[in-house]
Amino acid sequence: MASAPSARAALYFRQSLDVQEGIDRQRIRCRALAAARDWVVVDEYEDNDTSASKARAAGTAWARMLDDARSKRFDVVIAVDLDRLLRTITDLISLTETGAKVLTVDGEIDLTTADGEFRATMLAGIARFEARRKGERQIRAAAHAASLGRPTGPKAFGYAKDGMTIVPAEAAAVTDGFRDFLSGVPLAAIARSWNAAGFSAKTHKKGAKRGDPSPWRADSVRWVLKNPRYMGKRAHKGEIVADGLWPAIVPESTWHAAQSILTDPARTDKSKPRGARYLLSGLAVCAVCGAPAHAGGNSRAGIPAYRCGGSSGHFSRRSDPVEQYVEAVMVARLSRPDALELLRPSPTVDTAALSLEAVGVRARLDALATEFADGDLTASQLRTATVRMRSRLTDIDAALADAGRVEVFGGLVDSKDVGAAWESLAVEKKRAVISALAAVVISGPGRGVRKFDPNTVGIYWLP
Repeated sequence: MASAPSARAALYFRQSLDVQEGIDRQRIRCRALAAARDWVVVDEYEDNDTSASKARAAGTAWARMLDDARSKRFDVVIAVDLDRLLRTITDLISLTETGAKVLTVDGEIDLTTADGEFRATMLAGIARFEARRKGERQIRAAAHAASLGRPTGPKAFGYAKDGMTIVPAEAAAVTDGFRDFLSGVPLAAIARSWNAAGFSAKTHKKGAKRGDPSPWRADSVRWVLKNPRYMGKRAHKGEIVADGLWPAIVPESTWHAAQSILTDPARTDKSKPRGARYLLSGLAVCAVCGAPAHAGGNSRAGIPAYRCGGSSGHFSRRSDPVEQYVEAVMVARLSRPDALELLRPSPTVDTAALSLEAVGVRARLDALATEFADGDLTASQLRTATVRMRSRLTDIDAALADAGRVEVFGGLVDSKDVGAAWESLAVEKKRAVISALAAVVISGPGRGVRKFDPNTVGIYWLP
């Protein structure tokens, strides 16, 4: 009599972010069970760093296994236990509809029978309950840790794994990143400089997996600049809730200055010219119509030029003489004895006091909500008080932002050789200084005029 054909088995292994039983150990146990049953293992499906409590989308081993089960590539699925295989009723239904049997090392479940499906449904429901309860505990623990100012989560750029110790090289890069950004350097340029220095974004980019050698990108740099951790504050669910137990890397004023730029709607306005490669593109304006000057427009190929961005095109002229003149005027102005006064913060701005006041205002806003809930305030009183305090909070943030901006240019105006310091700046930083100090207005050079006339470039100092 011919022996019954051996069953075809598929082995499924899953290792979540919180490792309970590693893939190698699961493989040993599942293969031992298949060998004991004299079954042929046709394939193995392995999901690393994958939670069964969330949807496992296309591209995962789970999704591939379901496709193969529907194609009848195997007869039975072997897993260490049901928790490793699934934790949601949705996944149970998906697997049941394939018609495949399920065998676990810790007990057999036959999903082709009503009894087996019922038992699996009960076990999946219990697993889902445990996952939800664990999640709720973690949420409460995270909120408590945040209220105490404790660091949590993956390693942050600039700090060691403990979240408390500064890593000098990374912290210096963070400091430079804030300073460069406030000086006008694009996020992508900061990302390139961090990549060139050999820093990895693998633990600092939202959604990055462990071991992923991700390069820095504009979005991951933005994540760093928006994180209040770097000014020594603890945030939870987007709100600053406590002073951090770790040392700050940048002053609060610097952080607030960066936020004012990051949240500026003009940054997302596609109609505004960028022109970061050119000193005055989009920065200078036409003397006739006020339209921004754009790079290009000279009919002689290969010669950099500026042109009027208006529909009438009031001028088109070589850019080199204009830029050289503007830069020379900037250096001369910044070399004067009173240059420090241009960018020095007002002595009346007490950033420490403002920061303390901001904490008090936020605490009062929370208290108002409690008083309203307890019936001590009417809706009208709550609305009036909230508007007044939020207005004050906006003023405080603006003052801190202004105090942070002026710190950016101190290294230039107090340099012993302003000319050399200016030449060392990237074009983005030069543009930021010009924008902070003056308005530049360009006229046409005049018909047939070949010699540069400074009177055709107006520089008007800002108050």
